[in-house]
Amino acid sequence: MSDDATLDAFAGDSGTERDDSEDDAPAVEPAAVTSSWGADGTCEACGEPATRRWLDDGKRVCGACKQWS
Repeated sequence: MSDDATLDAFAGDSGTERDDSEDDAPAVEPAAVTSSWGADGTCEACGEPATRRWLDDGKRVCGACKQWS
């Protein structure tokens, strides 16, 4: 077996060329941001300081104001 054939066999080359174009790849949607945190955060519903806030109907709210459904 030649060195090229050995390398092809080792790499799992099936002898067919592969098209790596992005046209066949499914579209991937970016992950949605659902929470944020910071020392200076304030709940947009009750106005209380909140280091962690969740997105609820377009507002950043504390855990007590978040509608968990």
